[in-house]
Amino acid sequence: MHFRIGSAIVALACVILMTTSALAQANDDAVPFDEAAPVDNSTVPVIEPSPVAPMLFLSVASPVEQDVEVPLGTSQLTIRGITLAGAVVSVDGVLVDTDDHGEFVEVTALDEGANEIEIVASDDQGNQVETSIFVTRGE
Repeated sequence: MHFRIGSAIVALACVILMTTSALAQANDDAVPFDEAAPVDNSTVPVIEPSPVAPMLFLSVASPVEQDVEVPLGTSQLTIRGITLAGAVVSVDGVLVDTDDHGEFVEVTALDEGANEIEIVASDDQGNQVETSIFVTRGE
């Protein structure tokens, strides 16, 4: 943002200087450019950039694959992941605690056969991201 504002100010100054130079050349009685009055740049306001809010994200670290097969004897699955610090996370509709870095761990029960586990993260701006893991138990 500083670069854009700075570029705009430099471009505006160049336009003013070129216009002044062109007007001076058009007028026979004009003062040479080197002797012209200096431009007062002290009144140019400094514009501070507004802070950019971090973007909401959701990354599942475990299980690594989105399609998982587990033996019939496995009745639960541990879900590990990370999201934006301060985001709210749910696994299959159950709210999950996150740490100060946005990391979370949740153990979810598995039914026999096909299971779809939905993981959702949302922030205080109303943004939401989600992903699903498909687990087949015991086939």
